[in-house]
Amino acid sequence: MADMNNDGLQDLIVAENYVEFPPHKLFKLPGRFLTQKADHTFVATESKSGVVNKNFGITPLVSDFNQDGYLDLVWVNIGSPTKVFINNGGENNFIQLRFAENAKNIGAKVILTTSSGQVLTEDYVIGEGLVSDQSAAVHFGLGKEQIKSIQVKYVNGETQNLEDFSINTITFVPEIIAEETSDVE
Repeated sequence: MADMNNDGLQDLIVAENYVEFPPHKLFKLPGRFLTQKADHTFVATESKSGVVNKNFGITPLVSDFNQDGYLDLVWVNIGSPTKVFINNGGENNFIQLRFAENAKNIGAKVILTTSSGQVLTEDYVIGEGLVSDQSAAVHFGLGKEQIKSIQVKYVNGETQNLEDFSINTITFVPEIIAEETSDVE
């Protein structure tokens, strides 16, 4: 799941062909690229989007390779070349939050509230997808919205409210510095 058109709704990308399933050797499916609509239903758009993959895909990987604010798609395939699709982008707003790659940040939940009150959440996850990995960024498509607030909740119970951010940027999440205590009496 990833917001490929930055409209604030998660889209679904599915590898369909399994190398050990005999019918897929003869009748290869296109791979699914399902765009979420405002009513929270999905419509297949792989042909229209131009991201058809009739190979034996392991997993779809997404990241913003050209750093234009729109996620790009890589189909990792078995027994055939990897296919890369660079997203042509659009006019919707976004923010990408980059975390330091360390154990403390794994599983952090980012809660973003838009100016209209819509709440979007994403988890910072690493090592997903059959020995593959996404980037060390959490991506939010915002449509035409602005951001009211961003909060990060860490698995150790700490909470961080981000103050220094702008839309249509890649923002680095600052590390929380633990206050030192002393045993001075």
